[in-house]
Amino acid sequence: MVYWFDIRMAMLTFPLVALLITFPILLWHYHRFGAISRWSILMLYSFVFYLLCAYFLIMLPLPSVASVVKLTTPRYNLQPFLFIREFVDQNPLQLSNPHTWVAAVKAPTVIQPLFNVVLTIPFGFYLRSYFHKSWWQTILLSFCLSLFFELTQLTGDYGIYPRSYRLFDVDDLLLNTIGGLVGFGLTRFILPVLPTSQHIKEKLRIQSRQVSVFRHATTFVVDWFSFSIVTMIGNGLLGNVKVLAQPVSLVSLMVVVLLPQLVWRKTLGMRLVHLKVVKSNNERTTAMHVCQRWIAGYSLFLVPILIGGGLAFVSPGSQFYMYGSIVMVLILAVIVILLGLDMMIDAFRPQHALLFERWSKTKLISDYR
Repeated sequence: MVYWFDIRMAMLTFPLVALLITFPILLWHYHRFGAISRWSILMLYSFVFYLLCAYFLIMLPLPSVASVVKLTTPRYNLQPFLFIREFVDQNPLQLSNPHTWVAAVKAPTVIQPLFNVVLTIPFGFYLRSYFHKSWWQTILLSFCLSLFFELTQLTGDYGIYPRSYRLFDVDDLLLNTIGGLVGFGLTRFILPVLPTSQHIKEKLRIQSRQVSVFRHATTFVVDWFSFSIVTMIGNGLLGNVKVLAQPVSLVSLMVVVLLPQLVWRKTLGMRLVHLKVVKSNNERTTAMHVCQRWIAGYSLFLVPILIGGGLAFVSPGSQFYMYGSIVMVLILAVIVILLGLDMMIDAFRPQHALLFERWSKTKLISDYR
């Protein structure tokens, strides 16, 4: 198949793109809805995959720079409806001769315009069914998508090539826009079998009361990222002194995680996904409970900070340094194993209480409204 290479490239690229966008998608869904809609995730990822396919179908295969330099073909066509004139002048169709019909359909004067229409039909479908855009918004956005493709071609992939290697065609803008509108219209016949917005919102409202392992993990990633930034800033301000690295990390962990929980009962990560810390009986936590939760929950950070801070004053070649490092690695290994098993159990048993929550007699609850 002519376009199989382009689609295969999209399939190979999609996992990397999906990996990059997964966390922002999770964070946005939890912040916006308090839960994740599987249908919305499916639609969003399929939309991203479609855009990759469309982009590669337009841009690939990439020629060599040397071959582009030698090109003398026109760079653009600003004459609208040229595809109609080319069909009349070049297509072998003779209505009185059925033997020409198949050849006429396979001719470039039919395949190319048809390709440009079909290319954006899925775009119109997504705009109406997932993004809930109106017909005029679909026309505008379909035109903008086509314009992005055409400008990419006109500029030689934004300067990578000395000139365009494909034609900037005003007819492509027209046909792509028509394709988006066709997709918008055809979606009308598919909407009755798709989940309604009201149905999805109702399911999300129920799910938003639950604290899943993914919601928990999203909170942790946000706090870890914040902790890393504060630590880097602190070390930078202090001149990256090795002896001060561990104390800076400890203070950063207290500022990012412990202090917000003591004051507001929630960290930045919890705030973004609408969670807060309470006692196991749903009462307000005390400072002691918060500190216990912080020590147990962030032991994976505290162990290397505390032991590593002590080893910073010991000669790296000494026996004490070696034993201290071994002890630290063993403790971290035990913590990682326990944490991994605990998270796996939590993934399959929603009512399961994590070990550090049992010890601190605390838990996370949803405060999504």
